[in-house]
Amino acid sequence: MNTFQQDLDNAIAYHGHLCAGQILGVRMARAALAHLNSIEPESSPDLVVFVECDRCLADAIGIVTGCKIGRRTLKWMDYGKSAATFVNTKTKTACRVVLNKHFFAPEGADLLVYFASIPDAELLTINMVEVHLNPEDMPGKPLMAVTCQKCGEEVTDKRHVEVDGTILCKSCAYGGYYRNAT
Repeated sequence: MNTFQQDLDNAIAYHGHLCAGQILGVRMARAALAHLNSIEPESSPDLVVFVECDRCLADAIGIVTGCKIGRRTLKWMDYGKSAATFVNTKTKTACRVVLNKHFFAPEGADLLVYFASIPDAELLTINMVEVHLNPEDMPGKPLMAVTCQKCGEEVTDKRHVEVDGTILCKSCAYGGYYRNAT
C-alpha cells in the first residue's frame, strides 16, 4: 500500500493541483481502506465506491482506491455531500465516510500542515453500512440491453423505463439534460 504522500502525489498529478479536497479525499479513502482492512487498492476487483459529490475529493478517492466510473467500480451519487461509501463486494462489508464539517485553512497556511493537525476522529465519521448491489450494477460486461422505442438508442443494464408498455430511455421518458440543436 502507498504512503499518504504517494497517494497525495498521485491525486495531485491526476487532479492538476494541490487543494484541500485532494488532502481530504486521500484521508477519507485511506481511512475507509484501513477500516475495511481487507482491500488492497489498485489490485482489487472487489472494491466499489460511491462518491456523493462531484468535487475535488472525488478525484482523490478514485485515485487512492483505483476505482473508475468506466470499470463500474466508482459510482457517482449527486447528493452534494462530502461523503463516500466503500463496499467490499467479496465480504459484503461496507463503510460510509463523512467529512464532519468543512475545515478551512487560514489564509496563507500550509495545507498539509493544517490538515495534518486535525485527527481523523475530529475530521471524519465512519459508520458500517449495508449496500445492496444488483447484478446489473456490478463491474463487468453489460448483462442486458434494450432499444428505446422513441429515439432508437441502446440502454444497458436496466437503466430504461417502461411507460404504458413502451420501453424508453430516461431522457425520452423524463426529459434529458440536453436537447437537439435546431
